[in-house]
Amino acid sequence: MPRAHVETVVTETAAGSEGGAGEGGEGIEVRLGKWVNNQRTRRSSLGEGRVRLLTELGMRW
Repeated sequence: MPRAHVETVVTETAAGSEGGAGEGGEGIEVRLGKWVNNQRTRRSSLGEGRVRLLTELGMRW
């Protein structure tokens, strides 16, 4: 994944302006490429459990 990769995550709104169920939500940009790069860089300082979980998720170190 390129370091500059950004994902847009759409959140659900708990309630609309009238107090009813909300429709859609707000888009939040997540700098996923930067996060992945940081995890790779800091691998030696991450706990064993975190490294194991990321590896199980398919993290390519």
